[in-house]
Amino acid sequence: MKIIDLTHTLKTGMPVFPGDTAPTFKKVLTHKNDGAQVIRMDIATHHGTHIDCPLHFFNGGSSTDTSDLENFFGKAYVLDCTNFGKNQEIPLEHIKQTKINWDEISWVIIHTGWYRYWETPEYIDHFPVLSLEAAKFLQEKNLKGIGLDVISIDAINSVDFPIHNIILGNGMFIIENLTNLHLISKEQCLLSALPLKIKDGDGSPIRAIAIE
Repeated sequence: MKIIDLTHTLKTGMPVFPGDTAPTFKKVLTHKNDGAQVIRMDIATHHGTHIDCPLHFFNGGSSTDTSDLENFFGKAYVLDCTNFGKNQEIPLEHIKQTKINWDEISWVIIHTGWYRYWETPEYIDHFPVLSLEAAKFLQEKNLKGIGLDVISIDAINSVDFPIHNIILGNGMFIIENLTNLHLISKEQCLLSALPLKIKDGDGSPIRAIAIE
């Protein structure tokens, strides 16, 4: 068994969605002064590698504390989208030409390779996104969710977030800010993306891993 970490490190100054307040991590106890170390975190539910629950957009939607844990674990197909670049949409045709056995998988991971720009201005600068047709197609496939290696499943300049609404509105989940997808050697793997059990949690930072 091989375990691959798909998670960015949480730290002060890490990238966040434009307009959001960046998280901070402060050592309030140290070994030198206190004999032990404790870090206080000021962090939002959608910082770093995180999961969006339906409650994020839909009042009454499932949350981190009400969702069945099996939603956050399952077989994933890693869809190679590394040929798509800035300001490009990933079309439905690209998904259809890939031989995916939809009955075998519960997650699709969109691998654009954009995580290589993490902590640079390029990371939030018009990354590739799914077309509306592609999002609707995936929404119909009885998946648990979609994971991506970009900061949002919608375009960075979106104001109505149509793809969030399509996916979350179907009771599915979204993982954003994945990394290290190039380390997954096969098209399919097991994905574990467990959130913190937050009361009424609309999302949560996660420790996402792939298991081969």
